[in-house]
Amino acid sequence: MKRGARKVWFALCLLFAAVLVFSTSLSSAALVGISPATHKYANVLRGGYAERVFTITIDSEEPVNVYFSARGEIAKWLNFTQNVSVSKSKPARVVVSVSPPPDVPNGIYTGFFTASTSPLGTIAGENKAVATARAVLDVVLSVEITDVERMACAALDFGIHSVEKGDDAILDFKLKNEGNIRINPEVKVDIWNQEQSEIVKSLSFHTPIVLPTKTEEVSFPIETDELDFDQYWLEVSVPDCFAKTTLTFDVLEPGTLRADGILKGILVRPVMNLGETATILVQFQNTGEKEVVAQFKGQISREGKIVYPYESEQLRVPVGQLANFTFFYTPKQAGKYVVSGRVFYDKKRTFESSRTFEVVGKPSRINVLLYALYALLIIFILVLLYKIRKERKRYLEKLRGLR
Repeated sequence: MKRGARKVWFALCLLFAAVLVFSTSLSSAALVGISPATHKYANVLRGGYAERVFTITIDSEEPVNVYFSARGEIAKWLNFTQNVSVSKSKPARVVVSVSPPPDVPNGIYTGFFTASTSPLGTIAGENKAVATARAVLDVVLSVEITDVERMACAALDFGIHSVEKGDDAILDFKLKNEGNIRINPEVKVDIWNQEQSEIVKSLSFHTPIVLPTKTEEVSFPIETDELDFDQYWLEVSVPDCFAKTTLTFDVLEPGTLRADGILKGILVRPVMNLGETATILVQFQNTGEKEVVAQFKGQISREGKIVYPYESEQLRVPVGQLANFTFFYTPKQAGKYVVSGRVFYDKKRTFESSRTFEVVGKPSRINVLLYALYALLIIFILVLLYKIRKERKRYLEKLRGLR
């Protein structure tokens, strides 16, 4: 019995040690994740192209190699990098593109994008596939094949910088292909003078070809040799993408410090009662390379008519600083009012900004009495003038009779 008991205790100790080691290895194992856990490539043309970026994460301070493969009926259509190195501080982004053959019938096809180190278990997460390190993770992919061409795009994040005369001003923006055909849309550019009263130069160009679902950076040089030293307004449109915007840039003399500023906003209470005074705050920030003298010029309008033109005092604004222009206005009528204007600085001007506020309520009794008194006073003066004129006429007639 003693020998049997010893064997039992020995077996139990071995089992306990094995469980302890196994649980320790599981608790210390890192977690690998792929997001999103599923994806559908919609409206892909036969022989077309689509792509999706997947984010690979891992709960490990040390780099871990993750390997990728594909299976299923779309496996040969998928294109991706073979492996990446991932750590907790450096997640990886993997582009998985699909290029179906030109003779595939319309329909929906499925497959799997697999990330692996070595097989263990998998745990399902919300919109995220998760497994312990040294695991296999499957992302479910589907491809919808169609023969209907769809053209859609978005042009965004337009920008341009001031340059010295003779250097090219670089217009850049992002072009996103949201359809299922290749695109290279036309871009139209009009350059206006500082007063925006005359177009001084017009040009157009086509972007490089952008594949479906891809976003590309587009850059185009604009020659400045024919432009004078001044501020210009750039009106850019991409008709195919229904995009249009206005930018501003300067043509500078060599070695000139750049003057730039932003009218950050016009602040006013959105609703107020009739008889109250509106406090209007205009914020301007100097974003250039030198101190500027700034002045706000604008007006308050009601129903399209200017009721209060305004010019502020001039303020010196150091580099990087914010200046506030404050003025007051007491509306005489209820209704919607629009405050609009620009900040002028260093022979330049900002984009025009505007803000709407509403005045509600009826005139007070005091105001009504004042208006009534004014009306009575005017009537009294008119009657008095009439009587004076009448008496003067009588007096002149009497003088004539005496002669």
